[in-house]
Amino acid sequence: MRRIIEGFYERYRAHHDMERPLLEWIGVFGFIAFPLFYLARRSSGLLPTYDDLHLRLLASLLCLLLALRRFWPAGLKRCYIGYSYLTVFYCLSFLLSYTMLRNHGGTPGVVNMLVGAIIIILLADWRNTVTMLVVGYAAASAAFAFTVPGTPLPPEFMIAAGGSILVVVAGALTHYGQKRAELERMRRLYSGLAGSIAHEMRTPLSHVQHTFDTIDAYLARAGHAAGGTPSRQQIGDLSQAVQQGRHAVARGLQAITMTLQELSGKAIDTSRFTLLSAARCVQKAVDEYAYESPQERDRVSVRVLQDFSFRGDETAFVLVLFNLLKNALYYVPLHPDETITITVEGGSAPRVLVHDTGPGIVPEVMARLFEEFRSAGKTEGTGLGLAFCRRVMQTFGGGIGCRSVPGQFTEFALGFPLLEAGIQIPAVNDAPAAAPAGPVCLSGRTVMVVDDSAFNRTIVKARLGELGVQALEAHHGHEALRLLDEGARPAAILMDVQMPGLSGVDATRALRERPAPLNAIPVLGLSANDLPASREKALAAGMDAYLTKPLQPELLQAELGRVLRHASGLREPSLLSSGT
Repeated sequence: MRRIIEGFYERYRAHHDMERPLLEWIGVFGFIAFPLFYLARRSSGLLPTYDDLHLRLLASLLCLLLALRRFWPAGLKRCYIGYSYLTVFYCLSFLLSYTMLRNHGGTPGVVNMLVGAIIIILLADWRNTVTMLVVGYAAASAAFAFTVPGTPLPPEFMIAAGGSILVVVAGALTHYGQKRAELERMRRLYSGLAGSIAHEMRTPLSHVQHTFDTIDAYLARAGHAAGGTPSRQQIGDLSQAVQQGRHAVARGLQAITMTLQELSGKAIDTSRFTLLSAARCVQKAVDEYAYESPQERDRVSVRVLQDFSFRGDETAFVLVLFNLLKNALYYVPLHPDETITITVEGGSAPRVLVHDTGPGIVPEVMARLFEEFRSAGKTEGTGLGLAFCRRVMQTFGGGIGCRSVPGQFTEFALGFPLLEAGIQIPAVNDAPAAAPAGPVCLSGRTVMVVDDSAFNRTIVKARLGELGVQALEAHHGHEALRLLDEGARPAAILMDVQMPGLSGVDATRALRERPAPLNAIPVLGLSANDLPASREKALAAGMDAYLTKPLQPELLQAELGRVLRHASGLREPSLLSSGT
């Protein structure tokens, strides 16, 4: 029996894991509705046989506590779901049916019971809905028989109970159909996402594998030719192979960043917008895009008819151009003569045009081109890239449009708002509004590296060694806290976010609860997960920065310097990520 009860409770809890605000809003509604309907009934002159004011006031109080969840003590919040279960049961199942019985039926009582059943359907899975209704009706019948002995149950009660069960069945079937449709939609999304990642990552990983094969073959030849000195040509070939491998890794990381940005759906922080040069951003995107070959790069050209300024986020705009370049270059194997031209046009209607001579887009696809989960001609696409582009451009105050002639060309137009007169295009050497703080000397400092992977620790130690920083290793979160409790005082901690046992987030949270000066040691989170939710969770736990793997040396140096400047306790959380 206990296992059955736990199973029912777990289903109810899972039902509200992502919808706890719904319970709070139901609490607000119930707090107002129970006494309000009582007063409305009295003012209308339709006084019932049974005065249920005391039961309604209890229900209103229970709903008030349900609505005030955010003010509950931290130790009691874990009981919130169980409390909500009892509140829903009492207010919507027991109270409405018991009141109906005491009033000897009637149309208002039948309506109340049906409305209560409908609301329960919204708040619980079908198993708990049936359980609440059956147990509530039984409890109400028992209470009625105890308080009014010898009185038969009114026929309206049986009608209302049967009607409620039919409502539950209909609601369960409707919910089942909706859930199946949602699961199918998510299956298509995950299938497209998996296909997109697999497509984007296989080529870079093949290049990396080829690089290792080339190096391995070179080392084998060098081993056979003992005492031989490699020629300049051999060194050049080896260096070129290494560069190709690095470029392939960059292309893979770029694909991951774009996919995560498309999936996040998070609004861009407009407070970080700066004045940008359109021509400079376009050139940056074209230069930094990870092409598969030099020949692919030669297909892309930039024309600047007139530069213009706009307010926005450079990284977001570059990712928009990356998406458009990626879509255009996708069709190169089928259209070997395809070219892509990006044109910057200033004037009274500033815009950036991305024109390709690829296959074009048919009208029926064009009509829903910017909708989410729509992919034109790419079976492994997520259908999120162009929706992301539209979201970014709208945040900039502009928009994105497309025109195309099948078999001839496709042209995306990125429109920007016209800035007020007098604003100049930012020069390359423009000084920032506030002078940055002086550089922090990292040489000779000690930084603790916490990671359950020996390979990852080796990489981080190598990066720190390039900065002249000594590394103190810890294999997991528990060991890190033990070393700190035993007297270790690193200048900062590089903490892997996901570790078995005590995660980096939990270890940081435990560190912040330690007495000074331990709780003031800066912590920089390291993770391969660049999703905003993961970053925000880490920063909320007390981390001072969040860097994604593999580490970029320049960003590691900059973030270490930044957090050490604020090591006095005035921490300034950063949203920087080495993956963007």
